[in-house]
Amino acid sequence: MKNPARTMLGRLLNRSMATLLVAVALLAALPATLAILWTSFEARGRAEAEVTANLVTLTRSLAAVQEAINRQALGMLETLRATRAVAQRDLPAANRLFTTVLADRPELSNVFLTDAAGRVIASGLPPFLGQDLSDRKYFRDAAASKRPGIGDFIFGRTTGKPILVYAIPLLDGNGELAGVLGLSYFLDGYERFVAGLAMPPHVRVTLLDPSGRRMVAYPPSPIYPLGQPAFPPIWEHVRDAAADAVTFTSPRPTGQVALLSSLRLRQFPDAPPYLTIVLSSARDEAFAEADLLLGRGLTLAVVAALLALALARLAGRAAIGRGIESLDRAAAALAGGDLSARAAVDGGAAEVRRLGESFNAMADTIEIRQHELADAAKALEQLRGQLSNILESMPSAIIGLDAAGRVTHLNAQAATLFGLPREAVIGREAASALPFLAGHMAALEDALRQRRSLLLERMPLRRGEDDRLMNMLFYPLVANGAEGVVIRLDDVTERERLRELMIQTEKMMSVGGLAAGMAHEINNPLGSILQAAQVLELQLDPALPANQEAARKLGLNLDAVRAYLEARKVLKFLAGIREAGLRAASIVSSMLEFSRQSDSRHVQADLRAMADKSLSLAESDYDLKKRYDFRHINIERDYPEEPVSVFCAPTEIEQVLLNLFKNAAQALAGVAGQGKTPTIAVRVRALPEAGEIVVADNGPGMDEATRARVFEPFFTTKPAGEGTGLGLSVSYFIIVNNHGGGIRMDAEPGAGTRCTITLPRREPS
Repeated sequence: MKNPARTMLGRLLNRSMATLLVAVALLAALPATLAILWTSFEARGRAEAEVTANLVTLTRSLAAVQEAINRQALGMLETLRATRAVAQRDLPAANRLFTTVLADRPELSNVFLTDAAGRVIASGLPPFLGQDLSDRKYFRDAAASKRPGIGDFIFGRTTGKPILVYAIPLLDGNGELAGVLGLSYFLDGYERFVAGLAMPPHVRVTLLDPSGRRMVAYPPSPIYPLGQPAFPPIWEHVRDAAADAVTFTSPRPTGQVALLSSLRLRQFPDAPPYLTIVLSSARDEAFAEADLLLGRGLTLAVVAALLALALARLAGRAAIGRGIESLDRAAAALAGGDLSARAAVDGGAAEVRRLGESFNAMADTIEIRQHELADAAKALEQLRGQLSNILESMPSAIIGLDAAGRVTHLNAQAATLFGLPREAVIGREAASALPFLAGHMAALEDALRQRRSLLLERMPLRRGEDDRLMNMLFYPLVANGAEGVVIRLDDVTERERLRELMIQTEKMMSVGGLAAGMAHEINNPLGSILQAAQVLELQLDPALPANQEAARKLGLNLDAVRAYLEARKVLKFLAGIREAGLRAASIVSSMLEFSRQSDSRHVQADLRAMADKSLSLAESDYDLKKRYDFRHINIERDYPEEPVSVFCAPTEIEQVLLNLFKNAAQALAGVAGQGKTPTIAVRVRALPEAGEIVVADNGPGMDEATRARVFEPFFTTKPAGEGTGLGLSVSYFIIVNNHGGGIRMDAEPGAGTRCTITLPRREPS
């Protein structure tokens, strides 16, 4: 049986030269045609992949922006919840605070506070007071889960702008709902952010609420009205998708077929989506240039084939050879990377010249595509630069680690925090390059293994002579095949100091009302006791004529009666009653002083003069019962030559200083017997905005547990009957509340005690 292919080849070889030339021309044109078609289709496929990748990147960027907005909004709510106005339900103060916040933050629509039933009791917008919010999604979510809630998409009543509401629950001491604190956030800031990304004109950004309504649509268009449901085919695909992040193809409302990328955002992993980001790119616009190249390639291929058939018969062997040699040289150069190589088309047969033109067209397409790839790489590099700028401008320290624990990224804040150049850290193991992280590698490994974020709060970091507190948040990287951890470090030292100060202030304020009530209740019977004791002493005095007349009428010897009372110690008991009553009156007076603002007039006064006056008063106090003699204590004064003027009530400051001097003298009792000279050092100095006075002694000091409680009312280390525990608490109240200053106690066991007071130098504006 004959081979069909061999039979056909034999017939072709028996044909004329023209037929052979046609066959040769067709065979020569076939590779170029296939190359043109392959290059065109490959360009089309790469363009589609590139558009899809860009859509996914932009979607994640917008998701990162939304997460930043969430953290900012919830962080602002946590800050407001810690304020005195919100914590104590001081509604007038809360209204003023919310109004101030709205004035400072134009991106906010409103800040409000509700009771447990959902009724607005405080608001930055007065017309909002009294509104019932119990049916709002954010209120229901926060009340039910005891976690922050995010509301449904709404339009502002006066601004007409899209708004998203954030809310956090307020719990009472039993963990029950006491109310909800919320804020409304304008969403029009997305349009400004998206406009700054310089996206291609065929890309459209849409934000959808959980029900599929448009919250943001950019660029604005009447075809995509805000507040209306999204195009059903698109929304159904996004809503029914198994994964939160998907890419797909669907028609737009205009009929255009588009590539889409969507990402559902959740406030918590187990929570339903509160927002969906959808980016779309019209295929006909995104692939216009690729489609043009494909059509041109197909056209060139058809033209080349037709010309080969029409002109092959006219070509001679020399013309064919010369043209093929030119094509061979150009193809070799192109294969070697010379994209400017072209075949000569100025001589030879028309078929060969057309073949050369087809080859040159293919080379043009390849060169254009190469330039497009270079432009795409440049755009990608710009996007990377933008993301790098975002990381560099963040106030947090950001550290990136790979799966092996090596440092891959260190932003400027992190380099400043650890005082290390980046080149000394990048590529090294984190535990050795950054010793601070060595103790937290186990937590880092847990976060990577469990693929969940992990927060470590108030971790101590030593920077030179300064101790800082850091919050560490580990974010595992598990997307797109990348493995590693991003570590965010936030310095919370000042926040923790402020929290400690707020706790101390709350303690002082909570005791104020109790102290005032107790003092007024005790004062009345105490006055009666003192008055009765004084009257008894007067009526037993033999020197008074009225007492003598009464004794004469009863036939009594008044001196004998008094001698009997003295023998039975009745008069001593009366004196004890009066002494105890006066001591109780002193305690009541201190309680009243603690519970109210001072009415003393504030003037400019010299800290040096007030210190000297208080020392003079202390030196005249000699009390054997308290086992100290101030006149036997060495006083060291460290004053500047110029006056240190502060704005204060001098009598109150002298009261505070006198109390500190007496406490120091009591602490120094017995120091002389230990071979040390009892010493109190008083230092005054001027700061740029305040005056500072330091009172230090070389007494026994105190441990940390005692130091932490020295400003608490009724806390004392003195034996029973020798102290009320109100001296330092009243001093704290005078300095902090009455003068807006600061008072700090530093002490170590066996190293003495040092109290530092700062007072403003000018009257508050």
